[in-house]
This record gives sequence, C-alpha cells and structure tokens, in this order.
Amino acid sequence: MSRYAQGTRFEHKVRDVLTENGYEVVRAAGSKGSSKVDLIAFKPGELLFIQCKRTGLIGPSEWNKVVEVASWVGALPLVASNGHLGRGVVFDLLLAPKVPRSRHRPSRRWFVDQLAQEVAA
Repeated sequence: MSRYAQGTRFEHKVRDVLTENGYEVVRAAGSKGSSKVDLIAFKPGELLFIQCKRTGLIGPSEWNKVVEVASWVGALPLVASNGHLGRGVVFDLLLAPKVPRSRHRPSRRWFVDQLAQEVAA
C-alpha cells in the first residue's frame, strides 16, 4: 500500500472517530496545499482543524501553518495520530508555534468532547 493510501486510510479512521462522537467532518482533499489541514470537524460551539499524522510527527512549518490557519477562525488546531500499538486515535492540541530545531512541542493531549465536558463542569 502506498504512503498516500495509508495516509488516506488514517484520515478515514480519524473521521470515523469524530463522526461517532457527534461531529460533522469535512475532508480537505487538497491538504498538501498551503493550509496543511486534513480534516475540518464541527458541532455546535466547536470547530476543529486537524492535521492527520499516523506517527504524530509534524515539522515546524506544518505545525505553525496549522496553528496560524486555525487562529484565523478561532478553531482548535489538532494533530491526530495512532494510539499505542496503532490502536485508536489520539489528539494533541497545538498550543503555540513550534520553534525550528527545538525539541519543545507546545502541545497537550486533547480528548474528544473535552470542551463540552469543561463547559458542563
């Protein structure tokens, strides 16, 4: 299977997780372009811009572009990756731009429906 096919398959896996949790999901097929956003997910009060990376590794330029584009509309910039041993999907919220050649990853784990849970508390 080609890398492109593997990437598309992973995007579908992420889409399915979000759909099962009540999100409407749009796949940005041209994500190799300037926005670097693979999926846009939304439901009342939540807008997510998601870069899908099976390994979770994302370079500084891609990272920073996702953060920038999400800030234009108040979306949450996320990176989706495979869970432990390839099971499930984990999400990381990108908190700030990433400095090139730095190991610091300004992010934290994000859970589906985290905003809804915080509002309810």
